Amino acid sequence: MEITMDNSNSQASLSARTPQDTFYDVVIVGAGAAGISVAASLLARRGMTRIALIDPAKTHYYQPGFTMIGGGIFTAKQVSRPMASLIPRGAKLIESAVSEFSPDDNQVVLENGQTISYRRLVVCPGIKLNWDAVEGLSDTLGRNGVTSNYRIDLAPYTWKLVTGMTSGRAVFTQPPMPIKCAGAPQKALYLSADHWRRSGLIDNIDIDFYNAGAVLFGVADYVPALQSYMDRYRANIHYTHNLVKVDGDNKRAWFATKDAAGNDVRVETEFDMLHVCPPQCAPEFIRNSP
Repeated sequence: MEITMDNSNSQASLSARTPQDTFYDVVIVGAGAAGISVAASLLARRGMTRIALIDPAKTHYYQPGFTMIGGGIFTAKQVSRPMASLIPRGAKLIESAVSEFSPDDNQVVLENGQTISYRRLVVCPGIKLNWDAVEGLSDTLGRNGVTSNYRIDLAPYTWKLVTGMTSGRAVFTQPPMPIKCAGAPQKALYLSADHWRRSGLIDNIDIDFYNAGAVLFGVADYVPALQSYMDRYRANIHYTHNLVKVDGDNKRAWFATKDAAGNDVRVETEFDMLHVCPPQCAPEFIRNSP
């Protein structure tokens, strides 16, 4: 990535009329792995002294590690750090959420109404987990055998369910794209199934993978290796099945799909364990931006 600084009169004028505590050469919205990496790279290569990262979170999570928590490999503490401790030296952390963008004025507006001005803007706030897009899901998360490695507070429950399961049906889901880490829904299945295999329980557990997509993975070169693991664990794959409703109390899940004639139908299945990858969308301030 290359950011070319514009030294035109308009940019110089912007700097001159904006208080220095609210003006930055580069403003980065989002202090996850992407935002922090961009800031560190720019500081190392260009020596910029006016870089701000905007993020309301006080804790930084290494999100790929959530899958490892659900697999009994990591603990929550191992994937958590104070946000301020990870901000590159020379960058400013603004602990606030962004409410809107004002690109004509080279500004972002914070949730408290304050404006932050910039020469260049980098937007990487991540993607929103839309739990409420599945009917009944929010009401049963973390109980009734319903879990997800996409939340750090739920990932330990995944491992609890996996280690406590000796027979029954385990259902794993993947929603339509876009999602963060397209491999994570399958990783939850593989880690769980491998524990059951090593524990001598794999023959007692029916494993189902309901994928809203039409293929196992979007990169064709990866599919043979992934399919070999599905075969190894004797997982039943259901393509073009999108989770739309969960009844945790009665351990039932419903998926939208099409029948052989192309008609919209819903398919119901029971479960003893349900691992959900939730639908995902852009944060509101991105969806509503100019």
